[in-house]
Amino acid sequence: MSLCRPRELLGNTWVLLAGLLVLFPRALAAPGPVLKAAAVGSSVLLPGLENIILRDSLCWEFLNGSGPRPILQHRGGVLPPALHAPYAGRAVFHPSNGSLLLEDVQESDSGTYRVTGGRESLEFQLEVLQPVSRPQLWASSLVARATGRVVCEVAEGRVGSITWRKDGQPLSPDRVSWLSSSCSVLYLRPAKRSDCGSYSCNASNGISWQETSLEVTIEGGELWRWLSCYTCGLVCIACILEGTAGVLWMWEEGPSVAVILPEITLSYLTVVTFLVATTVIFQPADFSHLKSRKAQRTMGYAAPGAVVAVVLSSSFLIKSIHQRHEGGCTEFMDVTILVASTAAVAALPLLAIGLCYQRTQGWHKDNDGSWTDKVSSFEMSQPGTKDTIPS
Repeated sequence: MSLCRPRELLGNTWVLLAGLLVLFPRALAAPGPVLKAAAVGSSVLLPGLENIILRDSLCWEFLNGSGPRPILQHRGGVLPPALHAPYAGRAVFHPSNGSLLLEDVQESDSGTYRVTGGRESLEFQLEVLQPVSRPQLWASSLVARATGRVVCEVAEGRVGSITWRKDGQPLSPDRVSWLSSSCSVLYLRPAKRSDCGSYSCNASNGISWQETSLEVTIEGGELWRWLSCYTCGLVCIACILEGTAGVLWMWEEGPSVAVILPEITLSYLTVVTFLVATTVIFQPADFSHLKSRKAQRTMGYAAPGAVVAVVLSSSFLIKSIHQRHEGGCTEFMDVTILVASTAAVAALPLLAIGLCYQRTQGWHKDNDGSWTDKVSSFEMSQPGTKDTIPS
């Protein structure tokens, strides 16, 4: 008796493997469901089994939480079988290949569909989605060295993911939090000059995507705003007073080119400094839209140029007044005390600006703290939300 029969042993092995494939086809193959995404109102074709023939029995069913719901039972032949509600009239079965066409699908049609024929079966995971609407992108008050936020919110459609970009480059997910499935917040902690730029928010799901961009500027802070407004406003008032003094001088001495030219310059500087002061307070973001070099230089040199013009004009008028007093017998009044007291009074608003700045900084801190508390409480109440964008 031979102890080694390789041919018989190899044949028995193949028989054993074939028997396992017949007994446990699903355990060995076990393919996952085929994922499909479709828009609301569209038609979806679910293909049948590859080895189906006309005389084979075929069953389509919908799987949900309460158990399988039958769609149709095909027992062979070329005539299409009757479809069960609610698929009658909105589904088409093709006996030749066993495929099922779903028409005018709705979000309630989302779920798992299974086709079974003999010992074979195939599952489809269908997700019916509304197209996402264009995101709404807005920013909180962005001040240098304070916490800033850029919010992206989608009004319609189930959002699968939200991604952020700055100047075309993707941003780190560590800076992003999800307040809900359709709202994402980008944090600037703390906001700085390098954060200025174009931010875009891309919302997408399995069937659509939309993107919105926003130009973000960082203000120099409340102190910068108030000091700029005070400086330009003070220079504007000085230009007005100096221009009035020049007009009164010409009223008595007569027109003079030495006074007319400075008057024209002072009038121009009065308008520019007034516009700069009001824009700094009410519309500081408008400065970011100034792309012209000429406009930027005009804004930058307006206040210093006005100071030089006022000093030169004042020197000319004081010298003229002094010459007129020398022609009389009265003593010339020393204006040093008057100038010093005027400078002291003009410096008083600086104290008020400092106090307002301190109060504003405290308000910003309280506002940032309350916003952080709201975000934390919202995230704790939403067990499905994550601190970062899901993949």
